[in-house]
Amino acid sequence: MVTELELLVRPIRDHDEWELAQVRLLLDGDGLDVVGMDRNVARLAAEQRATTGLDVADATIVATAIYAECDVIVGNDTRCAKRVKEIPYLLLDDLVGAA
Repeated sequence: MVTELELLVRPIRDHDEWELAQVRLLLDGDGLDVVGMDRNVARLAAEQRATTGLDVADATIVATAIYAECDVIVGNDTRCAKRVKEIPYLLLDDLVGAA
């Protein structure tokens, strides 16, 4: 589960056209499913926010992953990882450190 918003912020902020093009290639490439936000995801996000105290963005990420039946969430938010119970949350730092 990758959020397009998070991937685009830095290259847009830094005016880095090369990095922006690379992100767009990733997002438009094969093997990546785009899941849009709809009312089902919004309701799941509201449940996540109400039960875990996650902020809106993190609750939306978790809800989208659950809705899309993802196997895991990979990220670097230890606070989110501790609060999410419905889907495994793998910390990127742990994965990179294990390599």
